[in-house]
Amino acid sequence: MPITATAAKGTVNLMLETANGEQLALATQAVSATMTGIAAPVGSTGVRYHIKITNWTTSGSITVTGTGTPASTETYNIAAPTAQQTQSAQLASNEYVTVNAYTAITNITSTGLSNATITVYYIQAGKFQIPSILKSQRKPKVYSPNEHNTLIERDKKIVHLINETSIDELKQDVYGDLSLWWPYMMMGAPTIASIPATPTSIVASTPVTAGSPATFSSPSAPTAPGMRLIITVSSYTVTGTITITGTVNGIAGTSEVITVSGAGTLYSSNVYSAISSIANASYTATIVITGAFGWQLTFLSSANKYTAAIEWYDGVGSWTHPFSFFTEGDFDIKALTEATLTAKGMAQDKLPLGDRTTTPLSGTNRIASIGTDLSDEPLVGWQTVLYLDAITGSPLTTTWVDVQELKVSLKTPDEHHYTFTNSQNFNRAYAVKRECTVDTTINFIDLLQWEQFRQNLKQYLSFQFLGQYIGTNAGTNYFKSWTWTLPIRSDGVFDISSDPSKGIVTAKASFRSEYDTGIGAAYKLVVVTSKPPTYPS
Repeated sequence: MPITATAAKGTVNLMLETANGEQLALATQAVSATMTGIAAPVGSTGVRYHIKITNWTTSGSITVTGTGTPASTETYNIAAPTAQQTQSAQLASNEYVTVNAYTAITNITSTGLSNATITVYYIQAGKFQIPSILKSQRKPKVYSPNEHNTLIERDKKIVHLINETSIDELKQDVYGDLSLWWPYMMMGAPTIASIPATPTSIVASTPVTAGSPATFSSPSAPTAPGMRLIITVSSYTVTGTITITGTVNGIAGTSEVITVSGAGTLYSSNVYSAISSIANASYTATIVITGAFGWQLTFLSSANKYTAAIEWYDGVGSWTHPFSFFTEGDFDIKALTEATLTAKGMAQDKLPLGDRTTTPLSGTNRIASIGTDLSDEPLVGWQTVLYLDAITGSPLTTTWVDVQELKVSLKTPDEHHYTFTNSQNFNRAYAVKRECTVDTTINFIDLLQWEQFRQNLKQYLSFQFLGQYIGTNAGTNYFKSWTWTLPIRSDGVFDISSDPSKGIVTAKASFRSEYDTGIGAAYKLVVVTSKPPTYPS
């Protein structure tokens, strides 16, 4: 008999938060048959509602109803409390985080649950699947009073203090599009420019009326090898849709439907190398359609970092980690291997999704099935070009071909603090000074860098990490890429290794990145991506 296949073991979804951590959706109140006035969902993917029930004395159920994915309603049952639960305020609580991600909420209804109180929070649902490895732990601090009494036993009353949840590691290969979470969470919001700077015209400004939803005639062709379409909406009054049909990844006749529900800017999900038709249905607005094959995101060292809600299916449990922030991160490249990103930090909590009494759970994935992006390829170490220039010169000018391994380490510590909110979890975080160090392994062939080390001279260390080709503009070829610019001085290490059994002499050189007025930062990262600038929304 064959082994039965189950759901893939391991999925990580991530959404940058519009507000840090869990947000109160319904203040504490007595449970009633129907509860309304619940805070509306936020963000493009909606929210999961975190429901806390306390003080109940009989069994019952809770039903959440709204507009959600994968369903719009769910019910879970709550057993009557045990004798032990009723003896302690720390034990007498029941929690549930919705499996559905709700984009609208109607009400929460109940049956039974005599004498119960309810508090509801929301946590943003995942937007992007992050191909990665995640490790996290929920670690409540334990207290047991050591007192004068008649017992010889040390522990008599063990209670939990605050909860410390750690993100011990989020690690992935470097991707052109799928790794954007790292600079947003390690460095903060970027400045963004489209490529080309003036997007290519596809359809000129055209008013459309709901009563006569015409098809745009003869849209201009995107620039090769393909473009994402930008739809600018103005003079909007009536909601409707646009259907775009064209060639995507060499497949003709590929379509997508985009809803026009207000003035603003919309982006196609697909990258089109050709467009066969753009059809309108039932909306009233003025539309301009342009195209871009990429966006350039410039991250500097001093911006406000993003926090995230990170969801994880570990093969058995499905979890969400609100108010996740990173305090350390590495960008590690070696000429012989793949390039990797790692990050670690803290989260407000580690909360399981769905009914916690279900058994067995193996193979039951309760986080959203976002799908795997197979068009974005991981980058590898040899796709790197290094530059080393005098601080009085221009970065990215003089190639440096002696480096075999390079690791950029960012330390961006944040203090998390607890105030009296009747919760084990922290609710505030404050930034601390940031630093950047660089460790290299050099093929040691001359004394040029030794002299820089001896004199403690400042230099620009820059490197470009190149991926897939996305287009050409004004004679410049653009690739998915990460370009670092680091104004460095020695960090006090230049360790030469000479082994008579080996033909090569190497040196381990460490640097520290220093604030520089030339780039207006202590470190700078420019990412070229085909993802539109809606990543945080």
